[in-house]
Amino acid sequence: MTRPSDLSTEQARLEALARYQVLDTPREENFDSIAELAAEICGTPIAAVNLIADGRQFFKAEVGLGVREAPLDTAFCRQAILQEDFLYVPDATRDPRFECNPLVTGEPGVRFYAGALVKTAEGHPIGTVCVLDTKPRELSTRQQGSLKGLARQTMAQLELRRTLREQREQQLLQERILDSASDYAIIAMDCGGRITLWNAGAERVLGWTEKEMLGERTHAFFTPEDRAANRPEIEMGLALEHGSAPDERWHRRKNGVRFWANGELMPLKAENGEIQGFLKILRDRTQQRLDVAERNASELRFRSLVEVSPQVVWFSDAHGNITYCNPIWYEFTGLSPGDTSGDGWASVIHPGHRNRVLGVWKHAVEALGSYEVEIPFRRASDGQYRWFLARGKPVFDAAGHVESWIGIAVDIHERKQAEQRFEALTELAPAIIWFGNPDGSLSYLNDFWYSYTGQTAEQALPLGWADVIHPDDLAPLQRIWDDARARGVLYDTEARLRRRDGVYRWFLIRAEPLVDEGGQVVGWLGSNTDIQDRKHTEDALLKAQDKLRLAIEATDIGIFDYDLVTGDLGWDVRTQALFGLPPGAPVSYETFLDGLHPEDRSRVDAAVQAVLDPANTGLYDIEYRTIGLEDGIERWVAAKGQAIIENGRAVRFIGTVRDVSASRRAEQELRETEERLRLAARATNDAIWDWNLGSDHIRWNEAVQTLFGYAADEVGPSGSWWKSHIHPDDRDRVKAGIYAVINGRSEHWSDEYRFLRADGSYADILDRGYVLRDERGHAVRMIGAMLDISARKRAEEHQKLLTNELQHRVKNSLALVQAIASQTFRNATDIDEAREAFAARLISLGRAHDILTQSSWTAAPIAEVIEGSLSVHQQAGASRIRINGPNVLLGAKPALSLALALHELATNAAKYGALSIETGVVELRWHVVHEADEPRFCLTWSEHGGPRLQAPPTRKGFGSRLIERSFAAEVGGGVKLTYAPTGLVCRLEAPLASMQEQRSEIAA
Repeated sequence: MTRPSDLSTEQARLEALARYQVLDTPREENFDSIAELAAEICGTPIAAVNLIADGRQFFKAEVGLGVREAPLDTAFCRQAILQEDFLYVPDATRDPRFECNPLVTGEPGVRFYAGALVKTAEGHPIGTVCVLDTKPRELSTRQQGSLKGLARQTMAQLELRRTLREQREQQLLQERILDSASDYAIIAMDCGGRITLWNAGAERVLGWTEKEMLGERTHAFFTPEDRAANRPEIEMGLALEHGSAPDERWHRRKNGVRFWANGELMPLKAENGEIQGFLKILRDRTQQRLDVAERNASELRFRSLVEVSPQVVWFSDAHGNITYCNPIWYEFTGLSPGDTSGDGWASVIHPGHRNRVLGVWKHAVEALGSYEVEIPFRRASDGQYRWFLARGKPVFDAAGHVESWIGIAVDIHERKQAEQRFEALTELAPAIIWFGNPDGSLSYLNDFWYSYTGQTAEQALPLGWADVIHPDDLAPLQRIWDDARARGVLYDTEARLRRRDGVYRWFLIRAEPLVDEGGQVVGWLGSNTDIQDRKHTEDALLKAQDKLRLAIEATDIGIFDYDLVTGDLGWDVRTQALFGLPPGAPVSYETFLDGLHPEDRSRVDAAVQAVLDPANTGLYDIEYRTIGLEDGIERWVAAKGQAIIENGRAVRFIGTVRDVSASRRAEQELRETEERLRLAARATNDAIWDWNLGSDHIRWNEAVQTLFGYAADEVGPSGSWWKSHIHPDDRDRVKAGIYAVINGRSEHWSDEYRFLRADGSYADILDRGYVLRDERGHAVRMIGAMLDISARKRAEEHQKLLTNELQHRVKNSLALVQAIASQTFRNATDIDEAREAFAARLISLGRAHDILTQSSWTAAPIAEVIEGSLSVHQQAGASRIRINGPNVLLGAKPALSLALALHELATNAAKYGALSIETGVVELRWHVVHEADEPRFCLTWSEHGGPRLQAPPTRKGFGSRLIERSFAAEVGGGVKLTYAPTGLVCRLEAPLASMQEQRSEIAA
């Protein structure tokens, strides 16, 4: 077992290693050189600078190993750190400590090891500089000494590394401490009083930036009277004489405002005592000075007000014995000072509340804590009890001991009555009012809740209220509600509540905890206020702010700030450049006038004076020319600004300027270009667009209104409007494609997509664009044209449909012809008769095809289908087939089935039925029956005046089977044949939807 002393030694060694923070760090050249030198001196293929950690060894540098880390349990260095300073193993196979080591008996077959210990100044071995070989080796005394020297050099490198790291950390810490002292202005100066250091606190307290003050004298923040009295120089003299110069006086900020500060000026000395400069520390104590003055005045006012206060004010000693009450107490209660001492004041408390109030008071005295309690006191004038809210708190001395108590009692009788009225008013409030229990459930919701949500009290209480919270808001709301209840603090959140019509609206939800006399939360009073409109306003404001920020960032704008109180005029570097001045050049209003073009000077000066006139709007918007004061270059400048008026006079004038020279020069060219563009745009039917990628502004020609039916004010001038009108299924693809071109290096873009028309339909569009890039290759503008290809698309789709339909119809027609042929010739006894029947059936089928072809195989009027099917028989006697029924459009397949059925009925009637003799007639009637869930189509074929039928046929012929197959099976309808003595009656019936259904070719 490891002895406790060994454990403590190992722990101390590991702590010593940790202080160097070198484990798991990257390779460093200094340590690599040591490992390479060790291998060269000892002539070994392997060398390492090895640091021994807890259970592992880390190779800070290595030669021939190829790894940075290895386990410690089989390592030679584990034995090395147990030596005094060196471990030497000429042949590991002959050393009993290593002869069974896996590194010796197996791979890599280590035979030789020599390691010099790397020791700290305290003697802790933290690693080795070692060499290894796979064959036995001898080291000379000189080689061993060199290896030890390299170990000492390694320790020196580790110490140097740690010292440099600690110095960097200390420097960083000092810089952070200096910057974090934001309440203190810390200023360093050279011996001449010029500023060499200006911390963030100085910028916050005094207003000047470090850039403005470096190299300047400290006179800037002294008041004029102190500067006149040479106060900065006097302070430096006192600091040199006494070692420091404390002061407390008025100072001046950059904006001219004075503030009270206390500080100290100290000389900065080198190690040899030579004065190198001064350090001044200032702290703003204006508020503290005002607080002291206010406190003194407040104490005087308090003493005066207590005597005339309409509230009861009292004092007691540390034990709670009343020592003073103001006159209002005695006037209200009728007690005398003697009656009030001790617990005598409690005699005017309502008997039903006396014990409770005294308990609260005595508990506060014992606990040395503040208290608050409501008390009903008896009024002496009429014996009536009125409610008072009494509060008290202990007054502690400097040692923290209670020396007295002070308290007040406020008449809250009207408030108590108001609480009762409040209960009634909650039902009339235009907001949701609710009461919550400590466990999070609700015990009350006013009528507003039920009218808004549509819930009943049984549904909402106690926990059903959560059902109307938007699912995305419920978990955050519950978390905030739980936290507020746990901490007893204000509950304040926002969430969407579902209205009874399913629409969600935003509400502001707030609740205050209700506490009892003991300070325990007994419930919550809350309200939910509809803020949906405010949310919309806030979102719009945020978007506007983002747009403004992006606009400013994307625009090369200069800023000016004219302080009319001090006469100081501030220009940023952009504004100075517009007037041909270098950065930091001093400017004034005269500088401004001197830099204006002579022809514009009087006009611009008059405009500025008009802006500064309090009688005007204070808005400034003008363009003028400047002549560079140093470079002589003429520039056009656009300026905008605002005058700030206070107490009837202009005190500040701020604004922006920007160089519009290029735009002025380009205006004429632009006008000509735009005129050519307008003429070209009017000459084409394409919707031409011009997209400014920086501002997201799109200009359209008039064709966008013609193509898509929008009024001029309905066409949005932004890329967002265009993208929002792309079909949702195409939008992501189109956006990805166009932004790939914009963000890439390509110049041409083209895509096809669907675009929303004003009437709600979508047009197929071929859109092509060309990207314009700036000198850095960034896309700044895109111009293109939208071509409506809806007609072409429809033609392509129609052509495809017709091709598919033709394929389908040919297949179906061939199948139908095959079926007719099979049935006609299967049992034929007379081939000529069968051939004639087959031909007639094909002719009937062909006529039905002709009718459907005329309507492009979409739908055919029933009257045309019937006339085509019976045309042969009607020629013989047009009046013998009487047709009557409403106009019904039939689908392609139902039309073919009906045509074949009618052909079979007419052929059978001509051979055997009513049309076989001259007196016979056929009545063909159809109608639509509206009943049950769906309308039904009914058609009746009735024969009269033909040969009388003695009995129904004994077997079904092909015609009957064809009717049933082609109509009943294909259309899903019913076929009923009645063989009455007067003639055949055939009734066909099917759902109207089946008769009009246009079945897809693909589905077929």
